[in-house]
Amino acid sequence: MEYIGEHLFAGNLGRFFVILSFTAALLSAFSYIKFWDHADRPEWKKLARASFITHGLSVFGIVATLFYMMLNHYYEYHYVWSHTSNDLPFKYMFSSFWEGQEGSFLLWMFWHAVLGFFLMFSAKKWESGTMLTLVLVQAFLATMIMGVYLGDFKLGQSPFVLIRELPEYVGLPWTKEANYLNVIPAFADGEGLNPLLKNYWMTIHPPTLFLGFASTVIPFAFAIAGLLKNNHKEWVKPAIPWAFFSVGILGIGILMGGAWAYEALSFGGFWAWDPVENASLVPWLIMVGAAHVLLIQRNRGGSIHTAYILTLLAFILILYSTFLTRSGILGDSSVHSFVDLGLSGQLLVYLLSFVVIAFGLYFFRFGSIKSESKEDHLSSREFWMFIGSLVLLLSGLQITISTSMPVWDALFGPEGWIPIADGKLAPPTDAIAHYNRWQLPFAIVITLLIAFGQLLNYRNTAGAIFRKRILFSIGLSIVFTTITVIRMNWENPIYILLMFVSFWAIMSNLDFWLRIGKRAKTITGSSVAHVGFGLIMLGTLISQGKQHIISQNDKFIAEDFDVNENLVLDRGDTLNMAGYRVQWFDEYREGENVYFPLRFWEPGASEVSFILEPFVQENETMGQVVEPSTKHYLDKDIYTHLTYYDPRDSTERYSEWQREVEVNATRGMEELLYRKYMMRIDSVIIYRIDTLDRQINGAKFGVQVEITTMNNEQFTAIPTYELTPQGEVKLDAEIEELGLRFRFEQPNAAAEGITLKIWERASEVEDFIIIKSIVFPYINLLWLGCITMGIGSFIAVYTRVRQK
Repeated sequence: MEYIGEHLFAGNLGRFFVILSFTAALLSAFSYIKFWDHADRPEWKKLARASFITHGLSVFGIVATLFYMMLNHYYEYHYVWSHTSNDLPFKYMFSSFWEGQEGSFLLWMFWHAVLGFFLMFSAKKWESGTMLTLVLVQAFLATMIMGVYLGDFKLGQSPFVLIRELPEYVGLPWTKEANYLNVIPAFADGEGLNPLLKNYWMTIHPPTLFLGFASTVIPFAFAIAGLLKNNHKEWVKPAIPWAFFSVGILGIGILMGGAWAYEALSFGGFWAWDPVENASLVPWLIMVGAAHVLLIQRNRGGSIHTAYILTLLAFILILYSTFLTRSGILGDSSVHSFVDLGLSGQLLVYLLSFVVIAFGLYFFRFGSIKSESKEDHLSSREFWMFIGSLVLLLSGLQITISTSMPVWDALFGPEGWIPIADGKLAPPTDAIAHYNRWQLPFAIVITLLIAFGQLLNYRNTAGAIFRKRILFSIGLSIVFTTITVIRMNWENPIYILLMFVSFWAIMSNLDFWLRIGKRAKTITGSSVAHVGFGLIMLGTLISQGKQHIISQNDKFIAEDFDVNENLVLDRGDTLNMAGYRVQWFDEYREGENVYFPLRFWEPGASEVSFILEPFVQENETMGQVVEPSTKHYLDKDIYTHLTYYDPRDSTERYSEWQREVEVNATRGMEELLYRKYMMRIDSVIIYRIDTLDRQINGAKFGVQVEITTMNNEQFTAIPTYELTPQGEVKLDAEIEELGLRFRFEQPNAAAEGITLKIWERASEVEDFIIIKSIVFPYINLLWLGCITMGIGSFIAVYTRVRQK
């Protein structure tokens, strides 16, 4: 059958590019292996490069084809229909591209291809080993978007599958209709982008994060190449710039996610320790440790085993995070995880394959990996850098264990693959408190090491020199900490300690760069990045530790609404809120968003100081999603969101008749309760039945409803239903004394009953909202730290590339 309106050329082109990318990756891998064995035959190298170029262009072709299909709304394709719609603005088209699993796998492959081109022409003698690893990774990823069947096993999920080809629709009557695209209304428009992702951060956060994910494969590839060549020293130097590039870009991607969460979600912060957030944080922690151990190995040696383990582990943890977020194993424990597309087994094979390859090679070469037996002095920089890397490893281990509870249950729980446990492990009820309690000591130690580590020399540092270097910065830090503790009334000694080491990290690294190091280019990147980290710790501590809720009600609201956190606002009323005055004055809709503008007056102000517009997304995918609105000051943010609103539209909310109830009454039905009234269907009255040529041509019925009040007063209502040649005529009955209205909606002859609707007059419209407002002091220190750390990371990369 030839279907009308289908754009098969696009889907076939996309499938062709997928197959070509997979086969070209395999051919490139084979050619690099042959060149490895026959270095005197450059034709293998040429074939390997040509194959990878073909692979890369194929990946670009897949991306371009899918994007073209989405731009042109080819709704016969399931991915296009699921993630775009006619009214989706172009600025969100990129977000819709990587919203689904297939698109995000493509984004990952795209960045691998881009990085591969740089690596191929810069790795020099390491090209064969590194590119072999990268193309094998790409081949595995290509299988994730193939969507082909090998017997009963489906390999991947294709973004180019037609809706009529999906197993659940094969053979249905509509699939046999040649013109189904024009006949079936559902194909006129797509489901569209999840409204929660209609945010500019979702245009830049995912590609940045996935570039960070992709970048971890390059240091991994150098480590694999070192193991393959049995050359355990020389791979370290070219791997270092890539490791710090990965640290910088992955860190920026994670922080962008925090900025999106702060702006778009209403949990009241920027980091909720969600399993998916954790799954991206842990590889970053390990890569930070790996990058610093690589520096130790380059400068002093003696840390090659740790360098191998951390470098390999960083990429393996990226694969593990992919398994966590895309296999469906997290279930309801994360709001960020993808729906399982049946890829869990394939993802597990992907993960285990590279675990076996990486650590199999490591243990195979273990005996030949000679680590120089050097005793690092306690006053050396490399000793404390090594300690810091171990602390980062322990920090990541704790996060991984707590996050992986669903994995443990799936493996060993009562319904797991090997059911040896009696019960399931429950995730922490208060995730933020749980992780903060565990991670706070790690944060203090790492920040402390950042504070004094830069002031140490490699190999050994004389005590007098070290004391002279720390004196100025530690003095300033004590002064700033004392002032902050007094002004902000800090009492918790653990928090005060973190504050001090954060100030010291900032001051000591600034001092080292400006005064001790005399702004030397070789130390600029690390010093700036460390200052940024100190600012992040300080901003996080103050904004979270001293956040205070200013929305407090003066009387009981309801059981689920704490009066110390929520404020009830009637429309038009102006209430005091911790010195501010606030007024809800309007409500309006834009698309799926319903906005509730609030006027704020600062303390002592006579004119309106600013307006915030918290809103609610009418989100079919996520339900009613509340999003905050924030007023940014230099020294604080006022963060406000709704905790209650009336979800009814204005037509229903301000209607004279409200609280509609529909009753299906049948013969013999006993009394029913509506609000505070008892009601009974007494009888159905037949006024007339009209006939024409022995056929019923019209009729008029009434239903007699008896109402009894709480005071035992009796009332009667008789709404009527008339059927005429022109249609239905319904005459409502009202009882003015009770404010009740009845409608005979329709008779139901088959059930020997009727449908009755009842309303109550709205004597007073309850038009109010409940808000929660939080002040986050000095949160701009956090954002400044994010920018500073990113800048420092890229300065470090640039410096090391120039050195190389």
